[in-house]
Amino acid sequence: MFRPLGKQRGRIIAVADVGNGSVAVGIVEVSSHGHARILVSERASLPSGERGESAAATGIVSLLGETAQKVLKKYGSHVNSAYAVIHSPWTRSKTIRAESKLERETKIEKGMLDTLARQALEADTQFDHGKILEAGIIRVELNGYPTLKPIGKHAQHIAASALLSECEPKVREGVAGTLSKVFACPPPTLRSDTRALLSVTRESASLPKESLIVNMTYEATNTIVVRKGIITETALIPEGSSSIVRRIGSDKMPEETMTLIRLLALDQCEAEACEATKTAIAKAEPEIVKIFGEMFGRLSAARRLPNRLLLLAHEDLSPWLVQFFSRIDFAQFTVTTRPFSPEPLSMNTLKDLVAFEKDVAPDIPLGIAAALVNMEEHAG
Repeated sequence: MFRPLGKQRGRIIAVADVGNGSVAVGIVEVSSHGHARILVSERASLPSGERGESAAATGIVSLLGETAQKVLKKYGSHVNSAYAVIHSPWTRSKTIRAESKLERETKIEKGMLDTLARQALEADTQFDHGKILEAGIIRVELNGYPTLKPIGKHAQHIAASALLSECEPKVREGVAGTLSKVFACPPPTLRSDTRALLSVTRESASLPKESLIVNMTYEATNTIVVRKGIITETALIPEGSSSIVRRIGSDKMPEETMTLIRLLALDQCEAEACEATKTAIAKAEPEIVKIFGEMFGRLSAARRLPNRLLLLAHEDLSPWLVQFFSRIDFAQFTVTTRPFSPEPLSMNTLKDLVAFEKDVAPDIPLGIAAALVNMEEHAG
């Protein structure tokens, strides 16, 4: 059991990372200065047979409850509040731009920005507004120039970009109810994986402000184009680590196939099974290339894509995916007409935002969620 020593220097918050194949829960210390610190954590995965959409929705909420109970027992103390970051395919996001031209230079007030946010939401016709998870301004431009603190400044033209995310109600309500019950706290703050990734890439000194983010979960891939620190295009496809492994491994156990793919990518595999996996990859690759190529084509229809590609994927599949995105000729979709330059998100890229206690296993998605919580707590 973990028992905090002495007086805590910052707020203690329960943070959950909810995918469609696994969940992680951590207890996070948010200090008045510096980065977030994860004090205890647990990650658990659904059995492979429970990852269909209907079974996963029920199973993931149940798994979240079990994992949260383990974390609370390990921490051994009360937690006042909770956050959760929910991944695709449970969520999907987009950005909407709204503008206002005033008669003269006017002092900007909060109500003006709230009005623009409502206009952006009302203009959307694609999302089901009964499923909205979050709707908030992520960028403001005054007279054509971006500003982080617009309130109180003067301008004649205001432009605001709002992030709009929707979430499957069964998952949203299940996550909220479970965390409130386990931690005996008010309803948690819920965020999309898109918001978390955007916030981290904008805040981290080591990550590019123009990039293509590929966030691959078990059954889907959420792809986000970031230009000058703002989301400009998004695409969600039903191809994830589980479906890729099924294409390559056929009837083999997914865990065995993942291990073989990782060893092959690292050039550490010489067994007979590795040769069979290499052949299977070569056979499956054209269809995988087609799926991603069609998505990149949609994303680059208006403007070519940044060359920097940030990858968030299962640790066993990540080395192969880095090779895949750099080796396959997707150059027709990039700004420089050169291949993508992929970089996996790692603890090194997050070190200025989040830290783990020495006996806590590093967990990148949970680290991203904790970093987001830290930023929002400071901003609030």
